[in-house]
Amino acid sequence: MALLRIDFYSNYLRRNVVLTAVVPVDKMAGDKLATHRRGPYRTVYLLHGLFGQDVDWIDKTHVVETAEARDVVVIMPSGEDGLYLNKPEIDEWHGKFISEELVNFTRRLLPLSAKREDTALAGISIGAYTAAVNGLVRPDRFGSIICLSGAFMRDRVLNAAASDSASKRRRYERFFGDLNTVMGTEKDYVALAERFRDAEPGERPRFYVACGEHDNLCQQNRDFVHLLDENGFDVTYHEPDIGAHEWPFWNAWIDCALDWYAPGEMRPSTAPVDYTALTSLRPPGQQQS
Repeated sequence: MALLRIDFYSNYLRRNVVLTAVVPVDKMAGDKLATHRRGPYRTVYLLHGLFGQDVDWIDKTHVVETAEARDVVVIMPSGEDGLYLNKPEIDEWHGKFISEELVNFTRRLLPLSAKREDTALAGISIGAYTAAVNGLVRPDRFGSIICLSGAFMRDRVLNAAASDSASKRRRYERFFGDLNTVMGTEKDYVALAERFRDAEPGERPRFYVACGEHDNLCQQNRDFVHLLDENGFDVTYHEPDIGAHEWPFWNAWIDCALDWYAPGEMRPSTAPVDYTALTSLRPPGQQQS
């Protein structure tokens, strides 16, 4: 497995961007010598959460071993506050950086598959929100979207926009820009999902969503899954009766998500709780049997 640290200039962001990539070019086969691979590889663009950075995934999970087991390349950019949204009113194009520039650059640099079914966008918390909206904007590019403990905050943003509290508005404007530009735009996952109501099945990306029952964002994830179901998306949803908004949950569940995306041999999780034993599919809100 090659672990790469990459620094390149982004035309959309007008600054240098740092990212980490894991590439299974020398996958070990038991005690045998490494088996050299040349691609093209399936790829997951993996986004961190609020105030995080790309190396969070390296420091706090075993995603390197998981990617190697699945023969998947994982690209982890370091974001600003974990939120990549276009804000045309102030000429910021973080969403286009993710869905266009980052994908194009990494495909030129590495032997990645250009097929939509071989390209996934994933994230945790606010990074999951980002993955959902950018993936829905570019379904031609991302065939799969993975959302772990997603911070689907549309209603909070709308409440802030209508609030008389200037400090509350400023708090959300920091991430979303002009709050009056959220409803019905590419920042609004409800409006984006509803665009697919009459789409052909192959035009929709498929979704993998997981959130622990004790996560304070659990209801938001249930509502998001319901939205996807109503609009004809293929959704796999897991809601174990343990798990909060925490790295042990994401450490284990990124294994499960990558196994859904690129099925292969499961590796034992290093999380202190065996979340992987709780991945039986069930409807949102239904109690674990």
